[in-house]
This record gives sequence, structure tokens and C-alpha cells, in this order.
Amino acid sequence: MRDPESTKDILERCNIGQHPPEFKENGLCAVYKLFWAKMPHANIFLAFTPDLLHQIHKGVFKDHLAILDYPGLHHFKKGISTVKQWTGSEHKEMQQVFIGLLTRAVPSHVLVVARSILDFSYHSWLQIHTTDTLKALQTALGVFHVSKDVLKELAIREHFSIPKLHQLTHYVQLIMLFGAADGFNTELPERLHIDFAKDAYCASNKWDYEEQMVLWLQCQEAVFLFCLVHT
Repeated sequence: MRDPESTKDILERCNIGQHPPEFKENGLCAVYKLFWAKMPHANIFLAFTPDLLHQIHKGVFKDHLAILDYPGLHHFKKGISTVKQWTGSEHKEMQQVFIGLLTRAVPSHVLVVARSILDFSYHSWLQIHTTDTLKALQTALGVFHVSKDVLKELAIREHFSIPKLHQLTHYVQLIMLFGAADGFNTELPERLHIDFAKDAYCASNKWDYEEQMVLWLQCQEAVFLFCLVHT
């Protein structure tokens, strides 16, 4: 986890013409007017909270573990190739059968890597955590890191410098600081985006749609409140 004070110091030294090696080592960008620099008690790096949808389901699982075109993997009538955008629910359904599909299809040490990631995933979903669940979360990630080099040996991956994978190392710390990861999951606001933006836009005639969307949402709210009162 980066330290705000040391990061500010590195950027200030770079701004005055120095070339501190930490600038490149920490992957910093030449941004010198930091909006958080004078905010008391603020640690901008703690703002990168767990995001189950984009870091676990769509990130590590979909982008770096799943075999999306594996025959027989899906139960979609038209096949998965016609799915334009995978939702968190679809990724969760895939995760339920993924280890079963890999069994005997890949070497056992590859199966260990996949299972450790899915173990981490399932523990990270928990709405209530204890010392034991956090230990299990850390253990699953430890098993992955101990076993992952087999993917290099089989030329499946060239490296593991993956930001979303790195973020998993902070999950235990962030859960202890801020609570269960489901409280930061972007799956909820994305669901609201469908209800309040996509559906509202589709209800318009696509011309001057902003005003139509607002009116449509007002009507929806009025109907909801009417039903609530008269039910």
C-alpha cells in the first residue's frame, strides 16, 4: 500500500527537475497538483476499495482464468458468442461449474491454481467475516501465489503484473478497515444504471431524450408510490 507523504515527496522532487528512481518503480504519473494533498487525515490509496464485480468476476475470473469458448460450458440457447456483455450473475454461474469442467481436462497443478482463485472469490463474497474467514481468504491467495508459476511453465501466461490481481493482496486489510466487500461492489450501482438510465433512454424516442427520461422516471416513481400506498 502506497504512503501519501512519500508519494507527494517523490512527485515534488520530480517536479523540480530531479529524477528519483522511485517515480518509475512506483508507477507514478507526472501529476503535480494533487487534489488530496492538503486534505487532512486523507489516504487516497485507501480509496481503492474491493470491487467484486470488476476485480473478481469480470477481472481475475473472466479476463485471466475462464475459458469462455469451452464447448458445453454454457446453457444459453444461442451460445455465449452472441452475449454482448457478461453480467456478474453470469460469471457467478460459470464459477459454479468451472472446476468441474477443468477436472481431468488440465493437469492437477493447474487445477490447484484455478481452485485457489475460486476459493478466494467465494470467501470474498461473504457478507459477514470472522478471523477464520479472513484467514481462509489469505490462505487461498497464498496457495495461488505458491502455485501460479505452473502457468508460466506451460506458456499460458508470461507474467503476473496484473493490477486487478495485485489488488487482491489488499482485500484482508481493506475488509478489516471498512467491512465486508459486498458494501463496495459496483454490481449494485450498475443495476441502478440499467433501471434509471438504460431503460429510461429506451422509453424515449431518442430525440431530446434527457427531458423524456426525467419525465419517464417521474412517472415510474409516481406509479411505485401509488402502488405502495394502495397495496
